[in-house]
Amino acid sequence: MSQHSPATINAPVTIRVEQVNLMSVTGRLDDPGLERLQRRLDELLDSGARLLVADLSGVAGCDGRLFDLLAQTEHLVADCGGWLRLVGLSSPVLDALDEATLPNVLLMYRAARWTGNGIR
Repeated sequence: MSQHSPATINAPVTIRVEQVNLMSVTGRLDDPGLERLQRRLDELLDSGARLLVADLSGVAGCDGRLFDLLAQTEHLVADCGGWLRLVGLSSPVLDALDEATLPNVLLMYRAARWTGNGIR
């Protein structure tokens, strides 16, 4: 009986280490809260951040405007080869999905689906 050694495939291997920015959002996202979040996102994007994780577990209140802001951010980072992921979707965040437009709701599902504790 002859033994064959496993075939070796000479494929290039690429390993990249990426900087992921975790942003924890807490409190009520009313007009001043959304403005503060927008400024912080602008600062992150201006500094070159392209991989963003937003922990929304501490959000005490918000409305559909949060998703407008997140959708805009997701489009900006996606245009640069990045992504936005959402984790810890609190009850107020999930309740605000009722006010969001359909494209923004779909964004939320896509951005949260990989976490396992996102939208249920």
